[in-house]
Amino acid sequence: MPAGTAAKVLQALQNFDLKQDGDGQYRSNSPLRPGSNSHGFTLTIDDDEHGAYFDHVSGDTGSLYDLAKQLNITIEGVPVENTKRAYTGLEDYAAAHGIAPGVLRRAGWFETIRQKRPALEFPTKTGKRWRFLDGNKPHYKSESGYQRSWYGFSASTLKLLGEGQPLVLCNGEISTLAAQQHGIAAACITGGEKSIPADLMQELKTLLGDDPPDIIVAMDCDPTGRDAARLITKQLHRETLFARAVDLGLGTGGDLADFCMLYLDKSAAELESLPVLTLEATDTAPQQRRGWYIIPAAELKNLPPIEWIVPGEIPARGITILFGPSGAGKSFLALDYALKIAQEQPVLYMAGEGEYGYRQRVAAWCKHNQKAEGKLMMCIGAVQLMESDDLDAFLQANRSIQPLIVIVDTMARSMVGSDENSTRDMGMFIQACEDIKRTLDCAVLVIHHTNKGGIYERGNSALRGASDSMIKITADDDLIVIESAKTKDAQPFPTRYMKLLSMSFEIDNELIESAVMVEADKVIQTPDDPLTPNQEKVLRMLADEEHGATRNEISEATSVPYHSLQRILVRLRKLEFVEQESRTSPFKITESGRQRLGVDRLDRVDRPILQSAENADTDQHRSNRSTRSMRGKVDRVDRSDHRKNGDTGPKNGDHGDPGAQLIDQQPLFGSAGSEYHKAGL
Repeated sequence: MPAGTAAKVLQALQNFDLKQDGDGQYRSNSPLRPGSNSHGFTLTIDDDEHGAYFDHVSGDTGSLYDLAKQLNITIEGVPVENTKRAYTGLEDYAAAHGIAPGVLRRAGWFETIRQKRPALEFPTKTGKRWRFLDGNKPHYKSESGYQRSWYGFSASTLKLLGEGQPLVLCNGEISTLAAQQHGIAAACITGGEKSIPADLMQELKTLLGDDPPDIIVAMDCDPTGRDAARLITKQLHRETLFARAVDLGLGTGGDLADFCMLYLDKSAAELESLPVLTLEATDTAPQQRRGWYIIPAAELKNLPPIEWIVPGEIPARGITILFGPSGAGKSFLALDYALKIAQEQPVLYMAGEGEYGYRQRVAAWCKHNQKAEGKLMMCIGAVQLMESDDLDAFLQANRSIQPLIVIVDTMARSMVGSDENSTRDMGMFIQACEDIKRTLDCAVLVIHHTNKGGIYERGNSALRGASDSMIKITADDDLIVIESAKTKDAQPFPTRYMKLLSMSFEIDNELIESAVMVEADKVIQTPDDPLTPNQEKVLRMLADEEHGATRNEISEATSVPYHSLQRILVRLRKLEFVEQESRTSPFKITESGRQRLGVDRLDRVDRPILQSAENADTDQHRSNRSTRSMRGKVDRVDRSDHRKNGDTGPKNGDHGDPGAQLIDQQPLFGSAGSEYHKAGL
């Protein structure tokens, strides 16, 4: 049975038809709304002095102490002073935080006027900051271009850590100095309660060395502080640092400086004895329970900036959609993302289709990149995200992993039986992704298909509206094009090009054949490498045109898209298979190009499928430019020998030169071991 403040609160709620729903969970009519009879008021008790309430009707929320105060219950202990008031100077500010004025002065703090406001100026590693004394907002200001930095890692702090004391991360420079005055190895990041940026995390690991101490995360006693404590603790866990978040137990507004004023020389011991704050929030009601909360617009500047897992492409704690047509390489790209991220952070990959092929794909990636699997975790089989039981089981099973990102491959396999075109069903899928994002504090990457036109993502437009980033992947001849289809609050990332590089190798006498995604500029084609299908189409068309052809004529004859043709012609010119006398001249095949095709200047080119004489019976028909598109197709006949002999075309059953080699008998790509070989996956 709870004691202390919790017991007093429960006793008071007996007058409001209190009922117990479970261990530490209570429900009653609201004591804050006269006449309430809906049992829409819930209370969570963590221990005798810690808990949270939430009024589901009004949206009101707060800590156990907040509720006790509203019920006129006396809380034992020292009340927390409002430190957001005006101060007369450095001495007044120091006294309000339990610090001797000399401590601030030795740390470089002094009184000044900043922007016509009285302030305390103090130095940090990356520049000057000011704490205003007039009680007005903003309370803090940094110099222009300021970058957040660590504060408090002095020689004495590092000495305490070397002696085995835990590192205490708190909020604010003043709390850091107050704790250090009482022998606590405290530090903070300047600029408020936010996540630890990647560069500062790396700096922290360097400072702590190979044998890092335990870390206590002790943020302010309010919903923002507790959320920050949970977030930072999870970040530290991902870096394999032992950390625990604690609740200072001071009610709303208390901080580490207040805690030290209460316990004085016992502060360090009391701090280590505090109960651990659970990493799943129970006291931040609006944003955790409803997914929304209300703040004044003036406080928007205090929200954390956008962070990126993959700069410009995958935002941290956002929803990203990777979509493209079948066979474009979506899963290869997603796996490339996953394994690169997993070298540093946990990644959870949900393989919903073709799951057994990932054994070869992961092995090929590791072989090519000369790296291990890292912190990649695979979920074999598709979790049905539209089914609450399956989703809840998935979330429960992966809380301990604390992934930086969850990859869902694919959307269709994770919402079996649902309608992608339905606004309701798509909304439910998006909500499931939001639940994953909030519960696991991670980003979500969803792999999806395009519609029949191959231009846009398949299904209801609600998906595009809810996503933070969208990445489109398409195949363009031998290239894989990766481009931004949507980016919230940032510039679209530059389009980039990749290729699938086939891999063939042995592991423990087992042949592994797969492919890996590589940057296109890392695979350089030489004249001896196989031609791509579109390169061969272009060369064969030009081999049949004695006077060459323009770009438009080549595109019409070969059906190669004009935007792709430019790149193909540039590559063929570099290989010296095609030439152009001037920018306005037609393109012509070179002798090297003919040799590459295996044809000479007189023989021209044979075609793989012969048309009937009915479709190619006159020289006039063959020379008409308007039929160039028909003549440029891979399945057109070779008419060069008949033209040379004065024939009107091949007769039925006559395939011309019996020694001619057909295209479909020629290998379009090299062997499986060739670096330029494109895997047929």
